[in-house]
Amino acid sequence: TEGNGGLPKVNLVSSHGSEAEIYLFGGCVTSWKVPNKDLLFVRPDAVFNGKKPISGGIPHCFPQFGPGPMQQHGFARNMSWSIADSDNIEGDPILTLELRDDPYSRSMWDFSFQALYKIRLHSNSLYTVLTVTNTDKKPFSFTTALHTYFHASITGVSVKGLKGCKTLNKDPDPSNPLVGKEEREVITFPGFVDCVYLDAPQELQLDNGLGDVL
Repeated sequence: TEGNGGLPKVNLVSSHGSEAEIYLFGGCVTSWKVPNKDLLFVRPDAVFNGKKPISGGIPHCFPQFGPGPMQQHGFARNMSWSIADSDNIEGDPILTLELRDDPYSRSMWDFSFQALYKIRLHSNSLYTVLTVTNTDKKPFSFTTALHTYFHASITGVSVKGLKGCKTLNKDPDPSNPLVGKEEREVITFPGFVDCVYLDAPQELQLDNGLGDVL
């Protein structure tokens, strides 16, 4: 269908009562509703013009996370992905998007690649997996992240599962983070926080302060 700014988007509807929407520009999941509540957040000032990344939902960071030799978070969130496959298993819609190198990506990162992004919607879960294949004749390295924005009430937000992790606190001085160790079972956010957790476990619990635990 046609989304904001005339950008093409795909709507996924599960027979189990959940919905999601994905913009082909940036391969960005911008909404995930279970059943009536959107668990993702898109910034009110997000731009849908096909030029700037969509600020919200689940943007891609590839082939670089954060700052580095190319633009912040790489180029995947600035490019249009294509639909590679779609399926439906027991009422759960599955969409696979594809991104390949082009002159724009090669101007920053001169490699041939294929990225496949699989999204599966279920009644109470959203499953995403990114698979990157080197289609070049030379090796490359990359970093990547799914930079998820969750809908939340910050005064009620808490995170469980990070106790014991090594921390890099970037709040006092981003260029010289303080090394520490997380001692709290439940982490809350009374003010500004910019902290990296190393070797985090596979599963964390986010209480969004709105009655949902993800």
